[in-house]
Amino acid sequence: MKTTLNQYFQPLIILSLFFISATLLTSCYGDGIEKEAKVSTLISGFAGNDAVSVDRKGIIYVSEFGIFENTGGNGTRIFKVAPNGKVLDTIKGLSGPMGTAKDSKGNLFVNNDNNTVRGEVLKIYPGGNREVVTSIDGWPSGMTIDRHDNLYISNFTAPTVHKISADGKVEIIAQDERLAGGVGIDLDSKGNIIVANFATASIYSIDKTGNVSLITTIPDIVFGGFGIGYITVINDRIYATGIAVNYIFEVSLTGETTIIAGNGEPAQVDGPLLEASFSNPNGIASDKYRGTLYITEFTGAGGLRKVSL
Repeated sequence: MKTTLNQYFQPLIILSLFFISATLLTSCYGDGIEKEAKVSTLISGFAGNDAVSVDRKGIIYVSEFGIFENTGGNGTRIFKVAPNGKVLDTIKGLSGPMGTAKDSKGNLFVNNDNNTVRGEVLKIYPGGNREVVTSIDGWPSGMTIDRHDNLYISNFTAPTVHKISADGKVEIIAQDERLAGGVGIDLDSKGNIIVANFATASIYSIDKTGNVSLITTIPDIVFGGFGIGYITVINDRIYATGIAVNYIFEVSLTGETTIIAGNGEPAQVDGPLLEASFSNPNGIASDKYRGTLYITEFTGAGGLRKVSL
């Protein structure tokens, strides 16, 4: 498993110089998950292996990061996918795309053309025209959006979280050394920003004044610098991908952690939550109106997986 991941992302492992602390980890179903819920595969043999986002209509956007070459991913596409798994469209001509978010006007934003020193936030209009909104120092990675169309962007190589307001204002709203390594990002019901550190498996909450506090560190899941891929938040429950251990975790805002899907085996097998398997689950997003999780796989055949909560 470690060897497979390293083939994809080995040059970045040197960036992951962090340590994790231990908290209690249990293995049971979390709040709001039906015991008969199952994991299914929407698309198998799928190139989309990175970030996932879901728009207000339930349409899924999946980034093809590809594998790490030179200073970024070699993927070039974002796939637009219907809830039934049909690929509706493919956005081409990108460079290692990662986090995405769609605003209320139908504009799609993506962290694009990252080179570990700086990356671009690209805006793709409904008609297809493109505009670079800003360039961010470091490696802008994950992205989320609030109901006012404000974007929030995590950073893998810089200790920052940026906000891009709906009017285009760009600002750093949190700066803390623990945020370096951030990828997964979402918002809770109070508007606090939740950020997961890819390298340490630590999850942080950032309040509206920019204060950073630790929610928890998921123990014993970091291998070769791979910890948490991405996160999503539903009803103040955090769902996180254990990219190296092939589990999906649920974490409360007070840090209680449970395994809710996956048996730990690196494979693409459907079935009941704890009997199903994932091949290095990475991206995760939720259709919060329909109670559905969508998950990408970083290695293996590749797939877009679905969990109906």
